[in-house]
Amino acid sequence: MLGYNEQHCRIHKVLAELNTEIHKSVNQFIVDAVDYYIRSLNDESLVKEAGEPKKDAGYISREDLDSIRSELKNEVKNEIIMLLGAALGGGAARVAEGSMGRMVMETVAKETADENTEEPEDPTMMELVDNWG
Repeated sequence: MLGYNEQHCRIHKVLAELNTEIHKSVNQFIVDAVDYYIRSLNDESLVKEAGEPKKDAGYISREDLDSIRSELKNEVKNEIIMLLGAALGGGAARVAEGSMGRMVMETVAKETADENTEEPEDPTMMELVDNWG
């Protein structure tokens, strides 16, 4: 068997001796096998695409990851500022989303400080607020 491709020999043996009591025909067996293979690849890169090729959805670049990380960091920071603003306002104020969160938080903190004169300003808390935003 020198010079023969092992894969070809294995396939030839199966097709030549295919159990037709289980499989309808050799042709149907080949169609089923190819269909199974195509489905296992999720139709990726099997046919030529017209126009620009699609970006592979299975991979993410380092630049994409850094961008996502930066966006998440900003969203989390803004959410913390909004929650802190709401907490300082005793939950009475509705905190706006996005960049308005800082202004609302400062306004709520100022109003709370003006209304609650019995509690002095906590310099540690104000320093933390300034560092977050």
